[in-house]
Amino acid sequence: MQSKTNYGLALFLILPIVFIGYWVDRHDSTWLLACFAVSFVGYITLLRSKKYTLKELLVIGILVRLLLLGATPKLSDDYYRFAFDGQLILSGENPYTVLPNEIEQRTDFETSLVKNMNSPGYYSVYPPINQIFFSLPSFFSGENLIIYAIFLRILIILFEILMALVLLKLLQFFDKNLHLFALYFLNPLVVVELTGNLHFEGVTMFFFLLSILFLVKGKILRSGIVFAIAVGTKLIPLLFLPFFIKRLKQQSIAYFTIVALGILILFIPFVNEKLLGNIASSVDLYFHTFMFNGSIFYVMNTFLQQITGFEYNLYLLGDFTPYIVLVAVLLMAILEKNKGWLALFKSILFSLLIYYSIASVVHPWYVINLMVVALFTNYRFPYVWSALVLLSYVAYKGNGLVIESTVLLIVEYVLLSVVIGVELIREYKKRVGGIHGAGVSTRTLHQ
Repeated sequence: MQSKTNYGLALFLILPIVFIGYWVDRHDSTWLLACFAVSFVGYITLLRSKKYTLKELLVIGILVRLLLLGATPKLSDDYYRFAFDGQLILSGENPYTVLPNEIEQRTDFETSLVKNMNSPGYYSVYPPINQIFFSLPSFFSGENLIIYAIFLRILIILFEILMALVLLKLLQFFDKNLHLFALYFLNPLVVVELTGNLHFEGVTMFFFLLSILFLVKGKILRSGIVFAIAVGTKLIPLLFLPFFIKRLKQQSIAYFTIVALGILILFIPFVNEKLLGNIASSVDLYFHTFMFNGSIFYVMNTFLQQITGFEYNLYLLGDFTPYIVLVAVLLMAILEKNKGWLALFKSILFSLLIYYSIASVVHPWYVINLMVVALFTNYRFPYVWSALVLLSYVAYKGNGLVIESTVLLIVEYVLLSVVIGVELIREYKKRVGGIHGAGVSTRTLHQ
Protein backbone atom coordinates (compact mmCIF):
# COMPACT_ATOMS: atom_id res chain seq x y z
CA MET A 1 0.00 0.00 0.00
CA GLN A 2 1.83 3.03 -1.26
CA SER A 3 -0.64 5.89 -0.80
CA LYS A 4 -2.84 7.39 1.87
CA THR A 5 -5.85 6.62 -0.34
CA ASN A 6 -5.10 2.91 -0.06
CA TYR A 7 -4.92 3.15 3.73
CA GLY A 8 -8.24 5.02 3.68
CA LEU A 9 -9.91 2.17 1.81
CA ALA A 10 -8.83 -0.21 4.56
CA LEU A 11 -10.29 2.11 7.21
CA PHE A 12 -13.67 2.04 5.45
CA LEU A 13 -13.68 -1.70 6.12
CA ILE A 14 -12.11 -1.70 9.57
CA LEU A 15 -13.70 1.20 11.50
CA PRO A 16 -17.38 0.21 11.05
CA ILE A 17 -16.58 -3.36 12.09
CA VAL A 18 -14.81 -2.14 15.23
CA PHE A 19 -17.78 0.13 15.99
CA ILE A 20 -20.15 -2.85 15.65
CA GLY A 21 -17.93 -4.99 17.85
CA TYR A 22 -17.77 -2.57 20.77
CA TRP A 23 -20.84 -0.34 20.64
CA VAL A 24 -23.72 -1.73 18.54
CA ASP A 25 -26.31 -4.12 20.03
CA ARG A 26 -28.26 -6.42 17.74
CA HIS A 27 -31.53 -4.56 18.38
CA ASP A 28 -29.92 -1.31 17.15
CA SER A 29 -30.78 -2.31 13.60
CA THR A 30 -30.36 1.15 12.05
CA TRP A 31 -26.81 1.55 13.32
CA LEU A 32 -26.01 -2.10 12.64
CA LEU A 33 -27.11 -2.06 9.01
CA ALA A 34 -25.53 1.36 8.41
CA CYS A 35 -22.15 0.18 9.75
CA PHE A 36 -22.33 -3.03 7.78
CA ALA A 37 -23.21 -1.09 4.64
CA VAL A 38 -20.14 1.14 5.01
CA SER A 39 -17.88 -1.84 5.79
CA PHE A 40 -19.16 -3.69 2.71
CA VAL A 41 -18.38 -0.63 0.57
CA GLY A 42 -14.84 -0.69 1.96
CA TYR A 43 -14.66 -4.46 1.44
CA ILE A 44 -15.78 -4.32 -2.21
CA THR A 45 -13.50 -1.38 -2.95
CA LEU A 46 -10.53 -3.22 -1.45
CA LEU A 47 -11.26 -6.31 -3.52
CA ARG A 48 -11.60 -4.31 -6.72
CA SER A 49 -8.33 -2.49 -6.10
CA LYS A 50 -5.31 -4.09 -7.74
CA LYS A 51 -2.80 -2.29 -5.51
CA TYR A 52 -2.73 -4.69 -2.59
CA THR A 53 -0.34 -7.60 -2.27
CA LEU A 54 -1.37 -10.90 -0.69
CA LYS A 55 0.68 -10.01 2.37
CA GLU A 56 -1.05 -6.63 2.75
CA LEU A 57 -4.52 -8.19 2.45
CA LEU A 58 -3.55 -10.77 5.05
CA VAL A 59 -2.28 -8.03 7.39
CA ILE A 60 -5.52 -6.02 7.01
CA GLY A 61 -7.58 -9.12 7.84
CA ILE A 62 -5.48 -9.91 10.91
CA LEU A 63 -5.51 -6.28 12.06
CA VAL A 64 -9.29 -5.91 12.01
CA ARG A 65 -9.59 -9.14 14.00
CA LEU A 66 -7.05 -8.06 16.59
CA LEU A 67 -8.87 -4.76 17.04
CA LEU A 68 -11.92 -6.76 18.17
CA LEU A 69 -9.94 -8.62 20.82
CA GLY A 70 -11.50 -6.89 23.82
CA ALA A 71 -15.06 -6.71 22.48
CA THR A 72 -17.98 -8.42 24.21
CA PRO A 73 -20.20 -10.31 21.73
CA LYS A 74 -23.28 -8.16 21.15
CA LEU A 75 -25.02 -9.84 18.23
CA SER A 76 -25.22 -13.33 19.72
CA ASP A 77 -25.69 -14.81 23.20
CA ASP A 78 -24.31 -18.26 22.30
CA TYR A 79 -21.09 -17.61 24.18
CA TYR A 80 -22.93 -17.83 27.51
CA ARG A 81 -23.57 -21.49 26.70
CA PHE A 82 -19.97 -21.92 25.59
CA ALA A 83 -18.73 -20.60 28.93
CA PHE A 84 -21.21 -22.73 30.87
CA ASP A 85 -20.18 -25.92 29.06
CA GLY A 86 -16.55 -25.01 29.73
CA GLN A 87 -17.29 -24.65 33.45
CA LEU A 88 -19.06 -28.02 33.50
CA ILE A 89 -16.11 -29.79 31.91
CA LEU A 90 -13.62 -28.23 34.32
CA SER A 91 -15.77 -29.37 37.22
CA GLY A 92 -15.85 -32.93 35.88
CA GLU A 93 -19.45 -32.83 34.63
CA ASN A 94 -20.70 -34.08 31.27
CA PRO A 95 -22.33 -31.24 29.24
CA TYR A 96 -24.36 -33.82 27.31
CA THR A 97 -26.11 -35.10 30.43
CA VAL A 98 -26.65 -31.92 32.44
CA LEU A 99 -29.47 -29.44 31.95
CA PRO A 100 -28.26 -25.98 33.03
CA ASN A 101 -31.60 -24.93 34.55
CA GLU A 102 -31.83 -28.09 36.66
CA ILE A 103 -28.53 -27.64 38.51
CA GLU A 104 -29.47 -26.74 42.08
CA GLN A 105 -26.09 -25.72 43.43
CA ARG A 106 -24.59 -23.11 41.13
CA THR A 107 -22.06 -20.38 41.67
CA ASP A 108 -23.15 -16.80 41.08
CA PHE A 109 -21.17 -16.87 37.84
CA GLU A 110 -22.95 -20.01 36.61
CA THR A 111 -26.31 -18.53 37.61
CA SER A 112 -25.63 -15.43 35.50
CA LEU A 113 -24.64 -17.64 32.55
CA VAL A 114 -27.85 -19.67 32.82
CA LYS A 115 -29.90 -16.49 33.10
CA ASN A 116 -28.43 -15.06 29.88
CA MET A 117 -28.16 -18.18 27.69
CA ASN A 118 -30.84 -18.95 25.12
CA SER A 119 -31.07 -22.69 25.76
CA PRO A 120 -30.98 -23.47 29.52
CA GLY A 121 -33.55 -26.24 29.09
CA TYR A 122 -31.59 -28.17 26.45
CA TYR A 123 -28.64 -30.51 26.68
CA SER A 124 -25.54 -29.28 24.89
CA VAL A 125 -25.44 -30.12 21.17
CA TYR A 126 -21.88 -28.93 20.59
CA PRO A 127 -19.52 -31.77 19.55
CA PRO A 128 -16.34 -32.72 21.49
CA ILE A 129 -13.84 -30.45 19.70
CA ASN A 130 -16.12 -27.53 20.46
CA GLN A 131 -16.13 -28.60 24.10
CA ILE A 132 -12.34 -28.51 24.14
CA PHE A 133 -12.45 -24.97 22.79
CA PHE A 134 -15.01 -24.02 25.44
CA SER A 135 -13.05 -25.46 28.35
CA LEU A 136 -9.56 -24.16 27.55
CA PRO A 137 -10.42 -20.47 28.11
CA SER A 138 -12.33 -21.42 31.27
CA PHE A 139 -9.12 -22.91 32.66
CA PHE A 140 -7.36 -19.55 32.35
CA SER A 141 -10.20 -17.09 32.92
CA GLY A 142 -11.90 -18.62 35.95
CA GLU A 143 -15.21 -16.82 36.44
CA ASN A 144 -14.37 -13.68 34.47
CA LEU A 145 -16.56 -13.68 31.34
CA ILE A 146 -14.66 -10.84 29.66
CA ILE A 147 -11.33 -12.67 30.01
CA TYR A 148 -13.07 -15.86 28.85
CA ALA A 149 -14.27 -14.13 25.66
CA ILE A 150 -10.78 -12.75 24.98
CA PHE A 151 -9.11 -16.16 25.32
CA LEU A 152 -11.75 -17.84 23.14
CA ARG A 153 -11.36 -15.07 20.56
CA ILE A 154 -7.59 -15.57 20.47
CA LEU A 155 -8.15 -19.23 19.60
CA ILE A 156 -10.63 -18.34 16.87
CA ILE A 157 -8.30 -15.69 15.41
CA LEU A 158 -5.46 -18.22 15.28
CA PHE A 159 -7.65 -20.63 13.35
CA GLU A 160 -8.84 -17.86 11.05
CA ILE A 161 -5.21 -17.13 10.17
CA LEU A 162 -4.63 -20.85 9.58
CA MET A 163 -7.76 -20.86 7.42
CA ALA A 164 -6.30 -18.08 5.25
CA LEU A 165 -3.09 -20.07 4.80
CA VAL A 166 -4.94 -23.27 3.87
CA LEU A 167 -7.12 -21.32 1.44
CA LEU A 168 -3.97 -20.01 -0.24
CA LYS A 169 -2.52 -23.54 -0.44
CA LEU A 170 -5.68 -25.00 -1.97
CA LEU A 171 -6.16 -22.10 -4.37
CA GLN A 172 -2.59 -22.63 -5.52
CA PHE A 173 -3.13 -26.39 -5.89
CA PHE A 174 -6.23 -25.87 -8.04
CA ASP A 175 -4.52 -23.11 -10.04
CA LYS A 176 -6.93 -20.40 -8.86
CA ASN A 177 -6.22 -16.70 -8.33
CA LEU A 178 -4.62 -16.49 -4.88
CA HIS A 179 -6.26 -13.13 -4.19
CA LEU A 180 -9.59 -14.97 -3.94
CA PHE A 181 -8.73 -15.78 -0.32
CA ALA A 182 -9.47 -12.12 0.52
CA LEU A 183 -13.11 -12.60 -0.55
CA TYR A 184 -13.45 -14.71 2.58
CA PHE A 185 -10.81 -13.28 4.88
CA LEU A 186 -11.90 -9.63 4.61
CA ASN A 187 -15.65 -10.21 4.43
CA PRO A 188 -17.42 -8.14 7.15
CA LEU A 189 -19.88 -10.93 7.99
CA VAL A 190 -17.02 -13.37 8.50
CA VAL A 191 -15.07 -11.01 10.73
CA VAL A 192 -18.04 -9.94 12.88
CA GLU A 193 -19.68 -13.36 13.26
CA LEU A 194 -16.54 -15.43 13.84
CA THR A 195 -14.08 -13.13 15.60
CA GLY A 196 -16.67 -10.77 17.04
CA ASN A 197 -19.45 -13.18 18.03
CA LEU A 198 -17.28 -16.24 18.65
CA HIS A 199 -18.87 -18.71 16.25
CA PHE A 200 -17.05 -21.80 15.03
CA GLU A 201 -18.02 -22.18 11.37
CA GLY A 202 -14.57 -20.97 10.37
CA VAL A 203 -12.83 -23.52 12.60
CA THR A 204 -14.99 -26.31 11.18
CA MET A 205 -14.31 -25.31 7.59
CA PHE A 206 -10.59 -24.96 8.31
CA PHE A 207 -10.42 -28.59 9.37
CA PHE A 208 -12.57 -29.60 6.39
CA LEU A 209 -10.34 -27.77 3.90
CA LEU A 210 -7.23 -29.19 5.56
CA SER A 211 -8.69 -32.68 5.14
CA ILE A 212 -9.22 -31.95 1.43
CA LEU A 213 -5.65 -30.66 1.11
CA PHE A 214 -4.37 -33.93 2.58
CA LEU A 215 -6.74 -35.93 0.37
CA VAL A 216 -5.69 -34.37 -2.93
CA LYS A 217 -2.09 -35.09 -1.95
CA GLY A 218 -2.93 -38.76 -1.36
CA LYS A 219 -2.65 -38.70 2.44
CA ILE A 220 -5.79 -40.72 3.19
CA LEU A 221 -5.11 -41.43 6.88
CA ARG A 222 -4.31 -37.81 7.78
CA SER A 223 -7.29 -36.58 5.81
CA GLY A 224 -9.69 -38.99 7.54
CA ILE A 225 -8.45 -37.99 10.99
CA VAL A 226 -8.75 -34.27 10.23
CA PHE A 227 -12.20 -34.75 8.67
CA ALA A 228 -13.29 -36.46 11.90
CA ILE A 229 -12.01 -33.42 13.82
CA ALA A 230 -14.08 -31.17 11.51
CA VAL A 231 -17.19 -33.21 12.36
CA GLY A 232 -16.14 -33.07 16.00
CA THR A 233 -16.36 -29.28 15.76
CA LYS A 234 -19.66 -29.02 13.86
CA LEU A 235 -21.68 -31.90 12.41
CA ILE A 236 -22.30 -30.17 9.06
CA PRO A 237 -19.37 -31.87 7.18
CA LEU A 238 -21.23 -35.20 7.50
CA LEU A 239 -23.48 -33.85 4.75
CA PHE A 240 -20.49 -33.84 2.36
CA LEU A 241 -19.48 -37.50 2.67
CA PRO A 242 -21.72 -38.95 -0.09
CA PHE A 243 -19.73 -36.92 -2.63
CA PHE A 244 -16.52 -38.69 -1.60
CA ILE A 245 -17.64 -42.16 -2.73
CA LYS A 246 -17.17 -41.76 -6.49
CA ARG A 247 -13.91 -39.92 -5.98
CA LEU A 248 -12.33 -42.37 -3.56
CA LYS A 249 -13.88 -45.48 -5.15
CA GLN A 250 -12.54 -48.58 -3.38
CA GLN A 251 -10.69 -46.39 -0.87
CA SER A 252 -13.97 -44.88 0.37
CA ILE A 253 -14.59 -47.77 2.78
CA ALA A 254 -11.20 -47.27 4.41
CA TYR A 255 -11.70 -43.50 4.49
CA PHE A 256 -15.16 -43.70 6.05
CA THR A 257 -13.86 -46.19 8.60
CA ILE A 258 -11.10 -43.77 9.63
CA VAL A 259 -13.62 -40.94 9.93
CA ALA A 260 -16.07 -43.06 11.93
CA LEU A 261 -13.36 -44.30 14.31
CA GLY A 262 -12.07 -40.75 14.73
CA ILE A 263 -15.52 -39.44 15.66
CA LEU A 264 -16.05 -42.35 18.05
CA ILE A 265 -12.73 -41.68 19.80
CA LEU A 266 -13.62 -38.00 20.20
CA PHE A 267 -16.90 -38.90 21.93
CA ILE A 268 -15.43 -41.61 24.21
CA PRO A 269 -14.69 -39.21 27.14
CA PHE A 270 -18.39 -38.26 27.19
CA VAL A 271 -19.96 -41.68 26.63
CA ASN A 272 -22.60 -42.96 29.05
CA GLU A 273 -26.03 -44.51 28.81
CA LYS A 274 -27.74 -41.11 28.41
CA LEU A 275 -25.44 -39.61 25.75
CA LEU A 276 -27.19 -40.58 22.51
CA GLY A 277 -30.67 -40.03 23.89
CA ASN A 278 -29.88 -36.56 25.21
CA ILE A 279 -28.12 -35.40 22.04
CA ALA A 280 -30.97 -36.78 19.94
CA SER A 281 -33.51 -34.95 22.09
CA SER A 282 -31.67 -31.64 21.71
CA VAL A 283 -31.33 -32.09 17.92
CA ASP A 284 -35.01 -33.03 17.79
CA LEU A 285 -35.90 -29.84 19.66
CA TYR A 286 -33.84 -27.86 17.14
CA PHE A 287 -35.86 -29.22 14.22
CA HIS A 288 -39.21 -28.89 16.00
CA THR A 289 -38.94 -25.73 18.11
CA PHE A 290 -37.16 -22.85 16.37
CA MET A 291 -37.95 -20.72 13.32
CA PHE A 292 -35.74 -17.87 12.14
CA ASN A 293 -34.95 -16.42 8.72
CA GLY A 294 -36.20 -19.44 6.78
CA SER A 295 -37.14 -19.44 3.11
CA ILE A 296 -38.75 -22.53 1.56
CA PHE A 297 -39.51 -23.79 5.06
CA TYR A 298 -41.57 -20.67 5.70
CA VAL A 299 -43.45 -21.18 2.43
CA MET A 300 -44.26 -24.76 3.43
CA ASN A 301 -45.34 -23.58 6.88
CA THR A 302 -47.67 -21.00 5.34
CA PHE A 303 -49.17 -23.65 3.05
CA LEU A 304 -49.78 -26.01 5.98
CA GLN A 305 -51.24 -23.15 8.00
CA GLN A 306 -54.10 -23.00 5.49
CA ILE A 307 -54.73 -26.72 5.99
CA THR A 308 -54.14 -27.20 9.72
CA GLY A 309 -55.19 -23.80 11.01
CA PHE A 310 -52.03 -23.65 13.14
CA GLU A 311 -49.66 -20.70 12.75
CA TYR A 312 -46.56 -22.82 13.35
CA ASN A 313 -46.27 -26.35 11.94
CA LEU A 314 -42.76 -27.12 13.15
CA TYR A 315 -43.59 -30.53 14.52
CA LEU A 316 -45.06 -31.69 11.23
CA LEU A 317 -42.42 -30.13 8.99
CA GLY A 318 -39.54 -31.03 11.28
CA ASP A 319 -40.39 -34.70 10.88
CA PHE A 320 -39.63 -34.87 7.18
CA THR A 321 -37.45 -31.91 6.15
CA PRO A 322 -34.20 -33.67 7.23
CA TYR A 323 -35.14 -36.61 5.00
CA ILE A 324 -35.77 -34.29 2.05
CA VAL A 325 -32.24 -32.93 2.45
CA LEU A 326 -30.76 -36.43 2.79
CA VAL A 327 -32.53 -37.75 -0.31
CA ALA A 328 -31.59 -34.63 -2.31
CA VAL A 329 -27.91 -34.95 -1.37
CA LEU A 330 -27.83 -38.68 -2.15
CA LEU A 331 -29.44 -38.06 -5.54
CA MET A 332 -26.91 -35.30 -6.27
CA ALA A 333 -24.07 -37.69 -5.38
CA ILE A 334 -25.50 -40.45 -7.59
CA LEU A 335 -26.17 -38.20 -10.59
CA GLU A 336 -22.91 -36.27 -10.30
CA LYS A 337 -20.90 -36.57 -13.53
CA ASN A 338 -17.71 -34.67 -12.77
CA LYS A 339 -15.75 -36.73 -10.26
CA GLY A 340 -12.79 -34.36 -9.97
CA TRP A 341 -11.83 -32.89 -6.60
CA LEU A 342 -12.42 -29.32 -7.76
CA ALA A 343 -16.00 -30.23 -8.77
CA LEU A 344 -16.52 -31.48 -5.20
CA PHE A 345 -16.85 -27.89 -4.01
CA LYS A 346 -19.71 -27.16 -6.40
CA SER A 347 -21.58 -30.25 -5.18
CA ILE A 348 -21.05 -29.25 -1.55
CA LEU A 349 -22.11 -25.68 -2.31
CA PHE A 350 -25.48 -26.75 -3.69
CA SER A 351 -26.02 -29.40 -1.03
CA LEU A 352 -25.62 -26.67 1.58
CA LEU A 353 -27.94 -24.41 -0.40
CA ILE A 354 -30.61 -27.12 -0.38
CA TYR A 355 -30.13 -27.70 3.34
CA TYR A 356 -30.41 -24.03 4.29
CA SER A 357 -33.32 -23.49 1.90
CA ILE A 358 -35.36 -26.11 3.73
CA ALA A 359 -34.03 -25.33 7.22
CA SER A 360 -36.31 -23.67 9.76
CA VAL A 361 -33.38 -21.66 11.16
CA VAL A 362 -30.79 -19.79 9.07
CA HIS A 363 -28.65 -17.57 11.28
CA PRO A 364 -26.31 -15.15 9.47
CA TRP A 365 -23.17 -17.08 10.38
CA TYR A 366 -24.50 -20.24 8.66
CA VAL A 367 -23.87 -18.57 5.30
CA ILE A 368 -20.12 -18.65 6.00
CA ASN A 369 -20.02 -22.38 5.21
CA LEU A 370 -21.21 -21.65 1.66
CA MET A 371 -18.79 -18.75 1.33
CA VAL A 372 -15.79 -20.99 1.97
CA VAL A 373 -16.59 -23.65 -0.64
CA ALA A 374 -17.80 -21.07 -3.20
CA LEU A 375 -14.23 -19.76 -3.54
CA PHE A 376 -13.37 -22.91 -5.51
CA THR A 377 -16.33 -22.55 -7.88
CA ASN A 378 -17.52 -19.92 -10.34
CA TYR A 379 -20.44 -19.02 -8.08
CA ARG A 380 -20.44 -15.93 -5.89
CA PHE A 381 -24.04 -15.83 -4.64
CA PRO A 382 -23.00 -16.73 -1.05
CA TYR A 383 -21.10 -13.44 -0.93
CA VAL A 384 -24.20 -11.55 -2.01
CA TRP A 385 -26.08 -13.48 0.66
CA SER A 386 -23.48 -12.44 3.24
CA ALA A 387 -24.80 -8.89 2.84
CA LEU A 388 -28.50 -9.72 2.44
CA VAL A 389 -28.64 -12.05 5.46
CA LEU A 390 -27.83 -9.12 7.74
CA LEU A 391 -31.41 -7.92 7.20
CA SER A 392 -32.44 -10.74 9.57
CA TYR A 393 -31.03 -8.73 12.50
CA VAL A 394 -33.91 -6.29 12.14
CA ALA A 395 -36.07 -9.00 13.79
CA TYR A 396 -34.38 -8.39 17.17
CA LYS A 397 -36.33 -5.75 19.09
CA GLY A 398 -34.65 -5.92 22.50
CA ASN A 399 -35.72 -7.59 25.76
CA GLY A 400 -35.66 -10.96 24.03
CA LEU A 401 -38.40 -9.98 21.57
CA VAL A 402 -38.00 -11.32 18.02
CA ILE A 403 -40.42 -10.11 15.32
CA GLU A 404 -39.49 -11.00 11.76
CA SER A 405 -40.43 -8.77 8.85
CA THR A 406 -42.13 -10.58 5.97
CA VAL A 407 -41.13 -7.76 3.63
CA LEU A 408 -37.44 -8.07 4.53
CA LEU A 409 -37.57 -11.86 4.20
CA ILE A 410 -39.02 -11.45 0.71
CA VAL A 411 -36.36 -8.88 -0.19
CA GLU A 412 -33.57 -11.14 1.08
CA TYR A 413 -34.65 -14.30 -0.68
CA VAL A 414 -36.02 -12.79 -3.90
CA LEU A 415 -32.77 -10.92 -4.50
CA LEU A 416 -30.76 -14.02 -3.58
CA SER A 417 -32.87 -16.16 -5.95
CA VAL A 418 -32.32 -13.68 -8.78
CA VAL A 419 -28.55 -13.77 -8.25
CA ILE A 420 -28.53 -17.58 -8.13
CA GLY A 421 -30.65 -17.73 -11.28
CA VAL A 422 -28.35 -15.34 -13.14
CA GLU A 423 -25.27 -17.33 -12.14
CA LEU A 424 -26.87 -20.65 -13.11
CA ILE A 425 -27.83 -19.27 -16.54
CA ARG A 426 -24.34 -17.85 -17.00
CA GLU A 427 -22.75 -21.21 -16.16
CA TYR A 428 -25.15 -23.05 -18.47
CA LYS A 429 -24.33 -20.75 -21.38
CA LYS A 430 -20.62 -21.11 -20.67
CA ARG A 431 -20.91 -24.90 -20.62
CA VAL A 432 -23.00 -25.04 -23.82
CA GLY A 433 -20.66 -22.57 -25.50
CA GLY A 434 -17.69 -24.69 -24.45
CA ILE A 435 -19.28 -27.81 -25.92
CA HIS A 436 -20.07 -26.06 -29.20
CA GLY A 437 -16.61 -24.56 -29.30
CA ALA A 438 -15.07 -27.98 -28.77
CA GLY A 439 -17.24 -29.36 -31.57
CA VAL A 440 -16.11 -26.66 -34.01
CA SER A 441 -12.52 -27.19 -33.02
CA THR A 442 -12.80 -30.94 -33.58
CA ARG A 443 -14.33 -30.55 -37.05
CA THR A 444 -11.66 -28.05 -37.97
CA LEU A 445 -8.90 -30.47 -36.91
CA HIS A 446 -10.49 -33.27 -38.95
CA GLN A 447 -10.63 -31.05 -42.01
